Amino acid sequence: MAETTSAPGGRAEFQREIRAALDTAAQEGTRRPTQAQIAAATAREEKLPTVSRSAISAWQKGERLPASWAVLASFLTALERRASLPPGRFDRDHWRQLHVRAQADAPASPTSGVVTLRVSQADPLELMVHRARTDDEGNAVPPYISRDIDPPVRDALHRAHRSESGGVVLLVGDSTAGKTRCAYEAMTAALPGRLLVVPRDVTELPEAVALTVRTSRAGERCVLWLNDMERYLGPGSLSLNDIRALRRAGTVVLGTMRSRIRKDLPDDELLRIAETFEIPRLWSPDELDRTRTELRARGDHRLRLALSQAADFGIAETLATGPQLWQELSRASVVGGNPRGAALVRAAIDLALAGLSDALPVDLITKLHEDYLPGRNKQLIGPEPLEAALAWATSSRDAVTRLLIPEADGFRAFEYLLDAHLREKRPGPGLLPERVWEAALAACSQRHQRFSVAIAAHANARLDVILRVLTPLAEGADVEAMRALGLLVAGHDRKLAAGWLQRAIEAGDVLSLRLMGNHHFRGQSHGTAEDWYRRAAEAGDEISQSYFNEPRPLAPPAPPPSALPTPDQAKPGAKEDEFEDDEDEGDYGPTPRTLRLLEAAFEILADRAYDAIEMVGDSRVDLGPNHVSVFSDLPVLTWGANAEWRRLMARCFDDLADDIAADRWPQPTCTGEEMAVHLALAEASYMAEDEPELVAKFVKGIPAEPNDYDWDLCMYTFLEDTDVLFLYEPWSQGIEDPEHSIGRFLGVANLEAEDWFTPFRERETRNPERGFRRWPG
Repeated sequence: MAETTSAPGGRAEFQREIRAALDTAAQEGTRRPTQAQIAAATAREEKLPTVSRSAISAWQKGERLPASWAVLASFLTALERRASLPPGRFDRDHWRQLHVRAQADAPASPTSGVVTLRVSQADPLELMVHRARTDDEGNAVPPYISRDIDPPVRDALHRAHRSESGGVVLLVGDSTAGKTRCAYEAMTAALPGRLLVVPRDVTELPEAVALTVRTSRAGERCVLWLNDMERYLGPGSLSLNDIRALRRAGTVVLGTMRSRIRKDLPDDELLRIAETFEIPRLWSPDELDRTRTELRARGDHRLRLALSQAADFGIAETLATGPQLWQELSRASVVGGNPRGAALVRAAIDLALAGLSDALPVDLITKLHEDYLPGRNKQLIGPEPLEAALAWATSSRDAVTRLLIPEADGFRAFEYLLDAHLREKRPGPGLLPERVWEAALAACSQRHQRFSVAIAAHANARLDVILRVLTPLAEGADVEAMRALGLLVAGHDRKLAAGWLQRAIEAGDVLSLRLMGNHHFRGQSHGTAEDWYRRAAEAGDEISQSYFNEPRPLAPPAPPPSALPTPDQAKPGAKEDEFEDDEDEGDYGPTPRTLRLLEAAFEILADRAYDAIEMVGDSRVDLGPNHVSVFSDLPVLTWGANAEWRRLMARCFDDLADDIAADRWPQPTCTGEEMAVHLALAEASYMAEDEPELVAKFVKGIPAEPNDYDWDLCMYTFLEDTDVLFLYEPWSQGIEDPEHSIGRFLGVANLEAEDWFTPFRERETRNPERGFRRWPG
């Protein structure tokens, strides 16, 4: 994979021309405009984009390019007017071509470690797509069989590309499930012209982040490729500041991760904002049909073999020879086989499962491998010489891959073998021999290695290893290590966990404020937890801010005395405590005034939502500078949704208003409508409390009743549960994931943003042809 080395000629030319234009305005104009005056002039033009003073300064210094031609045209128009130059003094065709040339230049990589190139130029093998058996022409990359998940993955990349804050797309699956190939194909299809940034090691990640930020300032946005994303996550890797910088730079982060590692990782901010897609190991009937079609068209013998084993293995894992390698390893520990070679591979597998994800030194593997030879008397089995064992373990099978893959100055076990091993033996304190843990502790000399071993120890319930590997860092004032200890030891020692979180907070760590709130919530100290959430929200933590934005209906207003029945209005002969057994069932439920006000609330929220879409489109919202009514009121996991998603949410309000107008109760058919009910109940309750004159107009002509505006009754009547409100709770972050332990225990479903409009029941599906009351734009 070659680095980009072309000189930034177009950008340099643009910088010179900007300076020349400012000089021309000063010399030829009747006034010498300053950058601030030019910026102010763009702000006064209603039909032109506003250009900031800092942007003009950055163009002049060569640090950035205009984000679009419209921005540059706005600057030129303001410059002419402010300097009293004739319109068109600066030739627009010339400047448009200049802008195109400048944008076409790819910035050079500042180091030899981080690789940069156009997405369209990327090679799948160099991005770590697994090799397959070579065909007759020597091609190790088989034809791509489209996966069922392809369309939503590509849509997610398109949305991230359009959004000013970029986005994170993560593909999760077992080793050799095809996630890296799927990511590569989606990226080349959706973002071929973007600049691709590839750190080859976790130690190069800071350089990669700095490069994407600098490139964005120069006017070009990047794709940051993080294959095996777990290497770049968690404590010791991407910091909160890195993530925020990537979002400000509009970076698209595209990564892959194995399922077992995703489950074991503690909460991580990048994972929280990622749009995650699961790539199944076993292929669907439709995917197998497409494979058969490809086989008929090309006659590729590799596909024929994969299809013959499709009942037991995924097509992608068979193409990568994963099952064959596992079977070969399982059969090797016999007399006359390759027992020493198998022992070397088994030692490498266990060391990787202990968190040593970097290349393993040969002497470390050989030092441990004899423990893996079968039997008490190791020589009875007649193990082969060490040199022959290494040759067997590292030899290429069918020009595809090896059991031990040479890398840097050591070896790495083929990742498929780790997943296959864990299908037979579950993680736990006894999974790995004690000597392996000791070897891992002795070998993790670098900071990121210590965090990796700590996470592996957490997955195997080894508190002692967690403390031994992270305490030295934490005692050395490493804030991330303090926070990690607060997270990883909580299941073993709550007091110790709180102590480490407190130390991280005292060191200025904002995220630990929220984590301390979670800690107290799980300890049933809800009031204390809310105090910590408030501190976190005030410090800028979005999740905690969202907690205080949860829709909560106000208590119903007290009815006026005139609305209350008098004693002489009671039914003759009725006792005060007598139940009305013959009560008409149709009279049960919210009153007509309540329903009318709720209908109005749905209509108001729908209009606000459509107005907001016209204003923000695909841009991310928040509770700060990018606050937008309705969409900022939703849980934080939806803040990066695109305009299409928001249009569906706006229609939820309309659909429920239509239900009431048709004399039906507004009972939600999907998660989006459930959330719409919560927001509308809150909105209606505020109107009933604060805007009595407006309410009077809505309910004019409808008789008052004593139990008007009973919002608790509405919630009980219209909603089956309130699971969607879990999305506002900091302690339940991640509950939208179907694999989340709390979500599985409670049986929650359809909380992921992409599932909000999926009907709960097929029979309750609304007419898909009903359209939209308003079409933004």
